[in-house]
Amino acid sequence: MRVRPGAWAILTPYWRSSERWLAFALLGMMLSINLGSAWFSVEANRVTGEFTDALIAIDWQKIKPLFIFSFSLGLGAMMITWINVLGNQYLALRWRTWMTLRYIRRWTGTRAYYDIEREGTLSNIDQRIADDVNEFIPTTLNFFLSLVSVLINTVTYTVLLWSLSGTLRFTWSGAAWSIPGYMVYAAYLAIFLQVALSHWLGKALISLNMQQQNAEGDFRFLGVQLRENAEQIAFYQGGQREGERLIQRFSRVRAIALAVILRGFNVSFGQSIFSHFLSPLPTLLALPQLLNGEITFGDMTRIHMAYGSLGSTLSYFMQAYQGFTRWLALTNRLRDMEAALQTVEQKPSALRRHSHDSPGFECRDLRLYKPDAMPLTTIAFWQVLPGERWLIRGASGVGKSTLLRACAGLWKWGAGEIVFARNRKIFFLPQKSYLPVGTLKAALCYPENEAAFSDEACRQALIAAALPGMATLLGSEDRWQHRLSGGEQQRVAIARVLLHRPAFLFLDEATSALDPQTEQVVYQALVTGLPEAAIVSVAHHEALGAFHTHQLTLTASEEAPEAQKTVVMRPPAPRARTATLREDKV
Repeated sequence: MRVRPGAWAILTPYWRSSERWLAFALLGMMLSINLGSAWFSVEANRVTGEFTDALIAIDWQKIKPLFIFSFSLGLGAMMITWINVLGNQYLALRWRTWMTLRYIRRWTGTRAYYDIEREGTLSNIDQRIADDVNEFIPTTLNFFLSLVSVLINTVTYTVLLWSLSGTLRFTWSGAAWSIPGYMVYAAYLAIFLQVALSHWLGKALISLNMQQQNAEGDFRFLGVQLRENAEQIAFYQGGQREGERLIQRFSRVRAIALAVILRGFNVSFGQSIFSHFLSPLPTLLALPQLLNGEITFGDMTRIHMAYGSLGSTLSYFMQAYQGFTRWLALTNRLRDMEAALQTVEQKPSALRRHSHDSPGFECRDLRLYKPDAMPLTTIAFWQVLPGERWLIRGASGVGKSTLLRACAGLWKWGAGEIVFARNRKIFFLPQKSYLPVGTLKAALCYPENEAAFSDEACRQALIAAALPGMATLLGSEDRWQHRLSGGEQQRVAIARVLLHRPAFLFLDEATSALDPQTEQVVYQALVTGLPEAAIVSVAHHEALGAFHTHQLTLTASEEAPEAQKTVVMRPPAPRARTATLREDKV
């Protein structure tokens, strides 16, 4: 069972990276601005009280300088606020860039993209990298800076309100009571009750927000599948069925969204009702002192402002509750992605794939299994030398494609060694090759950049692969996997091989969509164009035997699941060898 790493595995890597010094400098600037904002607030409170008393007394000598100072104070507060916003957004962009690039490299640099999809360990990883990271970083920064600001302002306004509120004196049960700083206690008690109410009403939002993210991703993924497989679906006249599936997925999205709306409404409505009943509290608490002449109307205004400022500061925890539940859901989704990537990166395998200095390719004590640990194929020793052409045959399901996947490093279930010649280019052609969207030349040169090959070399490769009509389309942009037929796609893949000229070429039914005549043409092109390359083919067509010097036949025994088999060599070749093979019938 996959265990989520802690939230620190998501939060801290950037702050330990090479960019940390600039990041800490920007963060320090924003924290300094928060401290400055607290000073501006205290000064604004003092000036407002004095200005109110000056207006009541109609003291024009005080009103004018206080008005100018108040205006300047407001302008300064506005300027540092916008500087803070700019610094926040710039830091968020740098953090997002670093984090996105890191996840992209981990996803695509170690074949994690293949293992995760094949094993189904995680859904919508692209959405997590694109959307969740984008939302997670500014939300995290805002939460952190807001929390720091809340702590600073809480201390500031607590001290201010304590100094302004004085002492509440009253008689109860025949005794005289006095409560110094009583309005501070009232403010903290009110916010505590509001936060408790918010948590009681909204604790289910954490789970609902995570479910909503997953449901939205699944709905979008199904739409992408419809778009990518439009032709196949149209042949089956499956549009109506796909529509039903989309509607079913969207029904789940809608149900969860409605649950989020209702739960969020409960939280907001409960908070609003509670706040409404508490809104007259500061006025009622300060009124006895005003009526007794202990404070002026300006003092009462300052008390009301200080109470409101402290209340607004402390109410952050209540107001941010729904946002926090969404942030926690995003964090959990990123923690799941981190766990999936770590699982792939750390996944042990007894099947070792490495290189050596000898010119050939070898399998040593190779044992392949199915994902459920059932034995599939065992090869004691198999060697392929440059210039040799091996044809692998056998009934469906005996492990031909699995053997090639293991050679490509895509099969983890097994043991033994697979050894390639060092610094020699290796190419694997599956039945359906990937053709990226873009120019035909870019699709042909993949995975290299199109600048790595000349236009003339690309045209000659297309002509040799029986695609002369496409030699003039190198600069054309299209979605080639949708525009080209299956046979044309396979011939583009053959042209790609002729262009890259690998030392070892593995073909897994890579010409299955071609008619026999065209298949003969492209195989002849491979033999002629790559005379020094070692070619290993998985195919069923008998005619292809003429293009291969060696044949490896995998046959399953009904009576003896562990029967010993021998590689059959056809036709005899000067360097003919045998390899011992054991095939386990499952």
